[in-house]
Amino acid sequence: MSDAVFVYSPALARFELSPDHPFKPERARLTFEMCSDRGLLTGDGVRVDEFIEEEEGVLERWHTAEYISLLERAESGSEIDVEMLHHGLGTAENPVFKGVYTYSKLAATASVLAARAVAAGGSAFNPCGGFHHAHRDRASGFCYVNDAVIAILELRRMGLRVAYVDIDAHHGDGVQEAFYDDPDVLAISVHESGRTLFPWGGFEKESGAGSAKGYNINVPLEPETDDNVFMFLFSEIVMDALGLFQPEVVVGTFGTDTFATDPLTHLKMTNNGYIDAVAMLRSRFPRIAALGGGGYNIENTVRSWTLLFAELAGREIEGGYGGALGGVLLGDPSIVGSDLRDMHVYTTGKAHDEIRERSEALIEWYRGEIRPILA
Repeated sequence: MSDAVFVYSPALARFELSPDHPFKPERARLTFEMCSDRGLLTGDGVRVDEFIEEEEGVLERWHTAEYISLLERAESGSEIDVEMLHHGLGTAENPVFKGVYTYSKLAATASVLAARAVAAGGSAFNPCGGFHHAHRDRASGFCYVNDAVIAILELRRMGLRVAYVDIDAHHGDGVQEAFYDDPDVLAISVHESGRTLFPWGGFEKESGAGSAKGYNINVPLEPETDDNVFMFLFSEIVMDALGLFQPEVVVGTFGTDTFATDPLTHLKMTNNGYIDAVAMLRSRFPRIAALGGGGYNIENTVRSWTLLFAELAGREIEGGYGGALGGVLLGDPSIVGSDLRDMHVYTTGKAHDEIRERSEALIEWYRGEIRPILA
């Protein structure tokens, strides 16, 4: 069996965008520690790729020289000017902080290392990655560089057929931008609808351009979508499209902000649907470069990413429920042996019926407009 690789740099978790910023890089360290405590990082079939230094020229693989120069100028954390703001640096979403250039290079390097591990066989996880909003010349949505695009380009450079699967609550607009007219990459994003959530796009009719029409698939979810509806769409659209495209490797952004516990989004999922989707994906396409993405309830993110790595490694984690939704009981993730799964939560009544109807319409649209192209 090929290795499941946990790609990790201790330096990444030491950065802080700002004291009150919802994105916390320390999630990577906490996930690494929980995986270690659960025995997931030792034994046959797993390994840790720990690195210290960033790879030379890693950002130049996609980002413009002008933008990289501005990011480097922001390294001190004390300089902001109009040109930086024009490129998204120094905003409330993407504040300038000490070490921002180094942080960006380290995150991109981690995803390149994950891509190379997957190219060699097996799967890999970089928890400090999945920065899918960064554009070629602009920071956006907590993302300074687009490590997902860089990882895909690395795999393409090695001659591999690549699909991108994004189940973060936010639309992967930066990745869509990069490959919108490229039929050699199938890009799929399942996310809360742009009618209710940043970046306010990712509608189903955004389906690629020119010869790549049909190779960009968006699956917008209605607010309050639960695990059942999510899995229905994941099976009928995502897995079907992947089956037609037949990628050799999958790059995925696996944010946990789809959960009902997340403070920034409006979906009603738990980590049960999340892990069921990863398991379904891995059963068909086991070579997965998994990247972290969003997730702003830190405890739930850490538990769920631990489950994610366990799934990639083919390991079982036993036990009863470790947490419930709604703030009554979040569980104690430090207790070795406690289960990491959420209690189930479902949308019912009229809201459920409306969401299900919208989901069925999405599937019919996919079957009529996209599937014939891929087939």
